[in-house]
Amino acid sequence: MSRRVALVSAAVTVVSLAVFAWFCATQLPPVLNGEPDFPNYYVGGERVLAGEAVYGPIDLSKTFGIESYHAYPADPPATVVLLAPLSLLPYDTAWIVFASLSTVLLAGVAYGTAREVGWARPIAVAVAAGFLVTSPARWLLFRNHMESILLLLVFLGWRSLRRGKETSAGVWWGIAAALKLFPALLLIGLIAARKWRAAAAGGVVAAGVTVLSVVVVGWDNARAFITDVLPLSRQWYGALGNYSLVSFGTALSGAWLGWWLLGIGGVALVMVYVWKARSADAIYGAGISAALLITPLSWLNYLVLIIPGASPIISRLNLKEVRERWFALAFASALGLWGPIVLPAELPSVLLSFIPMYALFVLFVLSLRAPEPA
Repeated sequence: MSRRVALVSAAVTVVSLAVFAWFCATQLPPVLNGEPDFPNYYVGGERVLAGEAVYGPIDLSKTFGIESYHAYPADPPATVVLLAPLSLLPYDTAWIVFASLSTVLLAGVAYGTAREVGWARPIAVAVAAGFLVTSPARWLLFRNHMESILLLLVFLGWRSLRRGKETSAGVWWGIAAALKLFPALLLIGLIAARKWRAAAAGGVVAAGVTVLSVVVVGWDNARAFITDVLPLSRQWYGALGNYSLVSFGTALSGAWLGWWLLGIGGVALVMVYVWKARSADAIYGAGISAALLITPLSWLNYLVLIIPGASPIISRLNLKEVRERWFALAFASALGLWGPIVLPAELPSVLLSFIPMYALFVLFVLSLRAPEPA
C-alpha cells in the first residue's frame, strides 16, 4: 500500500469519526424520549414477557407524554422474542445498549467485509469509520432499528459461502430469514446455485426459529402478525425513503402502478437471479438488492445490508482510471449518502429521491457478473 493511500485512509478515518461523534452528541440524545422505532421493540418485548397480545397500537402518553404515536410492533415473532430481553432494562439504558451494539456491529461488519475482499488494514479501518456516517447507518441509529443484527447474520453467511462453508452460510441466512422475511430470497439463490446442503440447512433453521418463536408468543399473536400487521404496510407505499418497486410506482402514480411494477419487475428479477446467480458474491449481492427492491417496505436504514454486496464490486475496479474512480464514487454515494429530496414539484422529488433504488438495480446487474472469489 502506498504512502498516499495510507494518508488518505487516515484522513478519512479521523474525519468520519469526528462527524460520527458530533452526530452522537447532537442528534441521538433527543430521540431517547420515545421517538420511533425503538418503542416498538421495547413495548413488544414487555408484552411478550407479560404474556399479553404483542401486536397493536402503542400508548406512550403516560411514559413520554406523546399523545399521537402511530407506530406499532411490526416485526415477525422471532424478532420480537430476540429483542424482548432489552425490556428488562430501564428504557434509556435499553436504548443506549442497543444503539451501542448496533454501532459495534456496523463498524465491525464494514471492517470485516473490507478485509474479506482484500483491502489493507488501514483502508478497512477507513471503510468502517466511513460506514458509520453514511445515511443508512445514521438513520438506523437515529431510529435505533434492528438491521445491524440482520447485517451481521447476512455477512457471516456471505463470508462462510465465500470460504466454502456452505452449511454454515445456510444456517446464518436461515436465521436472518426468520427475523425479517425478505432475506429468504438468499435461500432461493442457494437453490439456484445447486448448493443443496446450504439451502436445506437454511430452510430448516428458518422454519425451526419461526416455530419456536410462535410457541413463545402464541398462535394468536402469530396470526395477528399475518392478518393485522402485514396489511398495515400499505400506508407506507409511496413514502420517500422507502425504495421498493411498490413504493416507487405508488409515489409516481398510485398503488396500481406500484403493484404492476412489482409484478413485472419482481418476476423478472427473480428469474434472472435464479438463472445467473452462481458465485457467493453473485448470490449475495444480487439476492439482497433484488430482495430490497421486491419487498414492499425497503427503508433507508435497510441499505446497510448492501455493504457485503457492493464492496466486492468496488474492489474489482481500477481506481487509477478516471472513469472507474468516478463510477465508484457515484455508486457509493447513491447507496450510502443519498436521502429523501423534497422539491416544489412532486415528480422531480420522486425521481431524485429514488436514486438509491436505481443503484440497487446497478448492484443487481454487476453482482451477477462477479467471478467466483478465490
